[in-house]
Amino acid sequence: MEKVVDCLENAYQEFVDAAAAVLETKASFDCERTAATDAALESFKKKWETFKAACDQAQELVDSVKQRITANTTFPVNEDMIDIFDHSIVDFDD
Repeated sequence: MEKVVDCLENAYQEFVDAAAAVLETKASFDCERTAATDAALESFKKKWETFKAACDQAQELVDSVKQRITANTTFPVNEDMIDIFDHSIVDFDD
């Protein structure tokens, strides 16, 4: 799990850095389209795709953990009971 989190964190940071590079490059060329701005935008696009793939991988991990939790219970569990990422509170008295 730590590997997935590290991958997601790195992909996010690279995506943010690429976005900053686009803004800096555009500013240095007075928002004119140049080979440098095109290269920065292409890098941004690649980093965006990498970040999306890392998010998908993290989502697969979350889904896998949810499935394992529900498979290992002896009582009925619904999705709301394990949705810790939405900070759901389990109320067993309802």
